[in-house]
Amino acid sequence: MKLAFKNWSFGFSEKNVPIVLNIGTLEAVCKALKIEFWQIGETIKKNNFDFMVQLLYQGYITACKESYKKPKYTESQAILWNEHISKESQKEFIEMVNVLFGEIEKMTGAKKKVAVKKN
Repeated sequence: MKLAFKNWSFGFSEKNVPIVLNIGTLEAVCKALKIEFWQIGETIKKNNFDFMVQLLYQGYITACKESYKKPKYTESQAILWNEHISKESQKEFIEMVNVLFGEIEKMTGAKKKVAVKKN
């Protein structure tokens, strides 16, 4: 995904940054924000900026772990990524988030009702 970086002579430039979103990424986001997993929905509504910054950063950390590479960027750069994300990268990121939450919904599925026998 192309994300913004501060370029001291020209303002901003874009570089390809690997981002991977999975359940482990969401768990890392929850730890960073000090929330429980079930509180993600209300956290997105109340504090969307911090959640998105952490999701971008933890997605980057997950991609580094999967490729066995040491992370080069910090959370402060993730703030810049979130503030200056291009329309194309934003669409790509939103699609990744939708796929992730779609997979979570598939795993949980519909709750089955159990019939209770009365004596």
